[in-house]
Amino acid sequence: MVEAVLFSAGKPLKASEISDATGLSQEAVRKALKKLSDRYDESGSAMEIARAGLRYSMVLRSDVASYSIQYAEKEISDKVLRTAAIIAYNQPILQSDLAKLMGSDIYEDVHQLRQSGLVTGKKTGQTWMLSTTTKFSEMFGIGSTRKEDIKRWLESQSKK
Repeated sequence: MVEAVLFSAGKPLKASEISDATGLSQEAVRKALKKLSDRYDESGSAMEIARAGLRYSMVLRSDVASYSIQYAEKEISDKVLRTAAIIAYNQPILQSDLAKLMGSDIYEDVHQLRQSGLVTGKKTGQTWMLSTTTKFSEMFGIGSTRKEDIKRWLESQSKK
């Protein structure tokens, strides 16, 4: 049941949400998630259970994700994705510094990233201090929202 809920959700879910959907206790849900994760690992499955903060999702393992690219719908353009990566790697970063680094085209990219909930901004003088959100970590299956972990994940992806 837990696997079916995660598979069909299309977004990361809290254990409480899975519990509500299945009627299982949150403890039973967490045990089922651990069992699923172990089963995927042992069988060499292309899938894994990713955790970011309090949310769980079913994602492709990073070492096989490239095989699905030709079939997956692109949610974010490469240009906007580059902007997101620069923000994630350097966070927190002033939008004005980002514009100096990448050019004034980033203002539309940042607007799109903020609208999609992947980046947040805090007004600082006449500019914005930008950082990634939990949704960013969940979307990319990073497994952490700590900026050091996100930076390390980005570095590992760039070596592939």
